[in-house]
Amino acid sequence: MTSIGEKLISARESRKLSRKDVSKETNIPLKYIEALEEEEFDRLPSETHVIGFLRSYSEFLRINADEIIQLYKGYKIGESATPLEELTKPTRSPVFANIILFFDRYRNYFLIGIAAVGFFLVILFINMIFSSRVDVGEGDDLGVIKNQEHDKKTTLGNYHKLVLQNDAGNAIVSVNEGVFFTVEKREAMFILRSIQKGESAVIEISPGNTVETLVMNQPKVVTIKGCPREVEFTLKALAENTANIKVQLGKQVEIAEEGKHEEQKAEVAVHGSSIIARDERSLSMIIEMQFVQKSFVEVYLDGMMKRRGMVPAGVSERFEANSHAQIRIGNAGGVKVKINNVEYNWGGPGQVANKVITWRKDPSKPNLWHIVVKDW
Repeated sequence: MTSIGEKLISARESRKLSRKDVSKETNIPLKYIEALEEEEFDRLPSETHVIGFLRSYSEFLRINADEIIQLYKGYKIGESATPLEELTKPTRSPVFANIILFFDRYRNYFLIGIAAVGFFLVILFINMIFSSRVDVGEGDDLGVIKNQEHDKKTTLGNYHKLVLQNDAGNAIVSVNEGVFFTVEKREAMFILRSIQKGESAVIEISPGNTVETLVMNQPKVVTIKGCPREVEFTLKALAENTANIKVQLGKQVEIAEEGKHEEQKAEVAVHGSSIIARDERSLSMIIEMQFVQKSFVEVYLDGMMKRRGMVPAGVSERFEANSHAQIRIGNAGGVKVKINNVEYNWGGPGQVANKVITWRKDPSKPNLWHIVVKDW
């Protein structure tokens, strides 16, 4: 009796086809075509593959597929320990085998597709976390910085108001972006200064200009100068240039009466610069900055940002504001500051200075106004 392999080879050669031609037309891998013709059926993955490929190959060569499969079953009965009932069951449609073959042939493409979908889902999840900005409340009461009675549209550029609900809130901030929040009617803020190796973030907290390093999911409890409650900062998530920071108010803190007195004293202190003016619209403050060392600086005049960036040594700059100014210097010892020709010393080399300059009306002389400089 002619064997399976001989029938396949004879039918293929009669049509003047090579094994490669058959593999290309049937999508059966060449190694499996060779195994079928050489009757080395153990080289195929499973019985399903053998029967499915035999049917597909036979139908392609236009020979009796059922006869070939019955020959194979007879071969298995005589040559293997496969139970007779398994071999004599109705053969499975080759559709399932072809599906398995299709997956096997394009396995790498499937894996690449799955990886791409997974990457897309990760990016989508990160984007959902960081797509919203800080919750900006309408009740911004930064009286010293914003003169809302005169200008309802005053803004502070990259500074936002975080509204705490149930004493907690989350702020999504970028590097060098600031967030205001209220601790029982007392304003406080933090600025995201840097992100370190994707594991921690450095923030600067005011009042007090303290610097803290936040590690992922490790709460940091801070007592802010003049605030009646502890504040807990927790780094919840990081992106390349953005952090998600949770702010949680904690237990009450006793503020020493002496500290309150000094704070009030500093708020109303007169630094030797005054001006006689009929009303607030006639006020003018001249700010002169001489950079003796390289330093980072931010300058806001009447709520609008006028200067931000690194300034090299040897540069002198002059600014003019009416109602208020806000100045941040990264290297306080490297900048000489004059306000209306009065010199100010705001710190040593490497220290950070955050100052708010405003006017205070003299209670005894209606037309006399004094410059007030406060830590921010």
